[in-house]
Amino acid sequence: MNRLTAFTFTLFLLHSVQANSQEPMQEMAPRDALPYALAWKQTAAEYQALYYQGFNIARMHVQAALDARQAGERPLAIITDVDDTVLHSLSYWGHLVQRNMDFFDDAIWDRWVQANRVTATPGAAEFLAFCAANNVEVFYVTSRDQGENTFELALENLRSVNFPYVDETHVTVLRDSSNKEPRQKEIMEQYNVVTVLGDNLNDFQRKYHIRDDIDGRLAAMAQDKDKFGHDYVIFPNPTDGHWLAAIFGESEPAASEENRDLLRGSAQRSRWDDPMESARNAYYEGDFLQALSIWRPLAEQGNARAQNNLGILYRNGEGVVQDLDAARRWLLQAAEQGYARAQFSLGMMYDFGQGVVQDYAQAIRWYLQAAANGDPDAQFNLGVLYADGRGVTKSLAEAARFYALAAEQGHENAQNVLARMSIARDDVPDLAQ
Repeated sequence: MNRLTAFTFTLFLLHSVQANSQEPMQEMAPRDALPYALAWKQTAAEYQALYYQGFNIARMHVQAALDARQAGERPLAIITDVDDTVLHSLSYWGHLVQRNMDFFDDAIWDRWVQANRVTATPGAAEFLAFCAANNVEVFYVTSRDQGENTFELALENLRSVNFPYVDETHVTVLRDSSNKEPRQKEIMEQYNVVTVLGDNLNDFQRKYHIRDDIDGRLAAMAQDKDKFGHDYVIFPNPTDGHWLAAIFGESEPAASEENRDLLRGSAQRSRWDDPMESARNAYYEGDFLQALSIWRPLAEQGNARAQNNLGILYRNGEGVVQDLDAARRWLLQAAEQGYARAQFSLGMMYDFGQGVVQDYAQAIRWYLQAAANGDPDAQFNLGVLYADGRGVTKSLAEAARFYALAAEQGHENAQNVLARMSIARDDVPDLAQ
């Protein structure tokens, strides 16, 4: 039986890079973003906890205002947004995902509002009931437009969950604008507004409605950081809102590939560029010099994977002049750190006498270490050496044992050899057991 000769120098690096790195990056499906965000809204206890937390904070402020209130002062009130603050629209978004849609759809939204499928957000009903029981008036200010019946539909939605103060005085629906500030100022002139609730910075001040400028919107928010949790109580909403306008220039962007690319780009504003992955990609693109420029400093810093791959570049003469002695030195450094692929590659050098004196004892030494670390190629090569009796006492039983270890990891050559051996012998391990 011949030893494994199919491993060319190029294949050495192929295995070295592939076997110990992440799988190649999968291309993101175009409609992956919304299901991920919505799964959190639909299922996460943390999401619901943030609502309870927000309403608990608001209640503490209301109670403090009640305790401090003096006779003759203006009546107390709170101002709240509606959608995704006190009313949930989860079933609307679930409908979009069911239809494989990934951006807001006005026509479906209008039909959903008319169907009155709203639910109260966690803690909303209890908090609003607390306000009503203590004569703290609740003002709802929302931006909606479902045509002439918009206001009546909003009242119907709010009444369906038994919220208090649902009447013409306390409900304001803005059909032509998302600027809530004028109405808020009117309320504040007549009431001592304890806090304002919303899921969107624009629910608090118009200054936050900044388009096409992510950093500018972040800076505007940071200027008011001391107001959050006191003057303003904000709730989480990863699916829609004016934060989108900072990315797309509008709050309800079209479902286009251009916008999907913008969304992906925004999701990568802060990212880690894995140097090992970059080097691997450069290698497979044939840019060996780029791979070398990344692996060399990492190898010099003691990175075992980089040492292994640098050794293979020297062995193959890719991006450098072929230097088998340099290859051995880099592989040895990685192998001594317990890196299985380097142990296997070093074993191959001694097995075939590549840049070193052929030495089966050294080959077996490194193969055994790599095999113990789970390297299937080392396990296979040990099977070959035991089958041939090279450097070891010939033993088909030992050969079969090592073949079986490799075969169990999906090594096709080992599986084929075992299959042939099982035809001739009864003591070959049965992988089906």
